[in-house]
Amino acid sequence: MDILNIIILSLIQGITEFLPISSSSHLILIPMLTEYPDQGVMFDIALHTGSLLAVIIYYRKEIINALKLSDHSNNLIRLLIIGSIPLPIAGLLIIDFVSYNLRGIEVIGLMTISFALLLLIADRKSENNKDIADISSIAILTIGLYQTLALVPGVSRSGIVITAALLLNYKRIDAIKIAFLLSIPAIFMASVYNVFEVTSSENIIIYKEHFIGMILSLLFSYITIHLFITTINKISFTPYIIYRILLGTMLLVF
Repeated sequence: MDILNIIILSLIQGITEFLPISSSSHLILIPMLTEYPDQGVMFDIALHTGSLLAVIIYYRKEIINALKLSDHSNNLIRLLIIGSIPLPIAGLLIIDFVSYNLRGIEVIGLMTISFALLLLIADRKSENNKDIADISSIAILTIGLYQTLALVPGVSRSGIVITAALLLNYKRIDAIKIAFLLSIPAIFMASVYNVFEVTSSENIIIYKEHFIGMILSLLFSYITIHLFITTINKISFTPYIIYRILLGTMLLVF
């Protein structure tokens, strides 16, 4: 794998993991639409590890406070656990079906457009005034159930979590924070699953390109998180919705 390929894949992972445009779709599409070979599961794991480290570093204060085991931190940990329960259960039930039947360009295009329109509806609601500090167990479980839809390529994990939070009347900035915090267990579980999948069939070999990809993914992910949070109230989700509709249309037409 040449350095340009590594940079492109790391950039795509770093940008799309936390924006509501689906990182898995882009990582699947790159080898389909270019002459680059499939990057392999181990490289995907390295990229996702970089994104995981980025969100942990960005929210290090909240994570450190959560480890102090106060009443507030215990509630945060409890909510993250509740919100993360549906994803691995759904994954175990349908991951094989998704892998063999729902990774085509047509599915990605359709999901990209459909969930862009759902995000548009959610973002245009006028009742988005709830604060993350007031989130309940029922609300976070509902968001967690929505998150399982991200198993289908093209949906976007961050996108569907943000959409669910907006539909439940949370502010944009709090919807993004919920999505980012839920990404920590989600990315971790996905990486662990992929590692076990690889080790069951072959020996793991860590190449220099995996380490480079992880570091670049960390850098690009951190920058994306910061820019997304600091600009969302100025530009709303409209640019991401337009991008998803254009991308989905292009995939279905061409």
